[in-house]
Amino acid sequence: MLRRSILRRHQPLINLHRQTYAYYHATNSVYSQPKQAEEESPLNKLSQGISAFASTLLNAPPLRRVTKPNIETLPFTGNATSWEQAIREAQSLVNSADQERIFDPVKVVGKDLWELKGNITKLLGSGHPFIDTIGKHYFESDTNRIRPLLVLLIAKASSVADKDPSRVVPDGPISDTQRRLAEITEMIYTASLLHYDVIDNNEASNAVFGNKMAVLAGDFLLARSSVALAQLKNAECIELMATCIAHLVEGEFMQLQKPKEDMDKNKAFEYYLKQVYMKTSSLIAESCKASSVLAGCTSHVVKAAYDYGNNFGIAFQLLNDVRQFTQIAAHTSTSSPTAWINAPVLMAWTKCPDLGPIIERKFSREGDMEKARLLVYQTNALKDVMTLADEHIKKAIDSIDHLPTSDARSALVQLVKNLPSRQE
Repeated sequence: MLRRSILRRHQPLINLHRQTYAYYHATNSVYSQPKQAEEESPLNKLSQGISAFASTLLNAPPLRRVTKPNIETLPFTGNATSWEQAIREAQSLVNSADQERIFDPVKVVGKDLWELKGNITKLLGSGHPFIDTIGKHYFESDTNRIRPLLVLLIAKASSVADKDPSRVVPDGPISDTQRRLAEITEMIYTASLLHYDVIDNNEASNAVFGNKMAVLAGDFLLARSSVALAQLKNAECIELMATCIAHLVEGEFMQLQKPKEDMDKNKAFEYYLKQVYMKTSSLIAESCKASSVLAGCTSHVVKAAYDYGNNFGIAFQLLNDVRQFTQIAAHTSTSSPTAWINAPVLMAWTKCPDLGPIIERKFSREGDMEKARLLVYQTNALKDVMTLADEHIKKAIDSIDHLPTSDARSALVQLVKNLPSRQE
């Protein structure tokens, strides 16, 4: 069932890959027919894909009108009650200068998405037909826009602090370098997904790219993002983002080295949290930090941006693991053993030593997954993980509390507050 769900989600990519493959064999060369090559070029397809994505947002119904008392001049409410609403309100801040209080998809798409359309095309700039498939993968999921959104919101929130931290002022502009940083951040993230899917033997990704093509696609994105990063001409930002790339690789190595029975169960959970930092929160934290560096902020503000991103990333992954556990626990007979090394199971191990041998043998015996499922519920591990996530949510909010009041800061607060309601 999970396999079918994954394949359904990626069916457009699979179809696109088949079309590209057929195109190659029909023409023998992408350049054999100049006119057709121009019409079917990867960049044109990428542009069409982004346009189609934008159209789905433009045609969606607007959200209901929401207002905040006594702040008539601000378009931002700060009262989002769900992850979806928090995302839309936050996007309205970086995508539109319109001062209305109705957050509909037109304002969500706004100027920045259309600029991103051209910018990503230029950054990818290649004549190879599989680049359009990367573009589709890039815009496939709503999740794939969280990181650049945070970078842009940090840019706006920290720019205010740099000017006059003693009073409330309008959000400052986002610089071109900060917009480019947001694009670079997402390209690095997408490259990591392509590589992880090969390592994890993800069937959907293999169906779209094949292992070799997926690795090359990830390498291509990293290469392009590195060139774009160098063009920022900021040594500190280059170092921060290069560190992220190293952390992503190190985090994957850590995940491949599964916990062993003789490892102290408490240290095993600490090891897991370090892995979460390497694979998830480092990229968010360092890119947020880089955004404030590009704004010329003080070290105090730079640290606040880093702490917010780090705690956001940890809470994000912990809650992801909770959702993943509830999904695999409902399908123990068909779930992958590797999926069971997650926060709830490792948290349960800290309370129940019986889980040690099961984890050591990688849930290979019949009944191991069912036993692990029962022990997680018996030890209240799910609740403990959610409590830990809530602690990091509060830390994220506290870290930016000293920044001047602004819509951008409020958006950052309500985004992290609504993480528990996010649905994959």
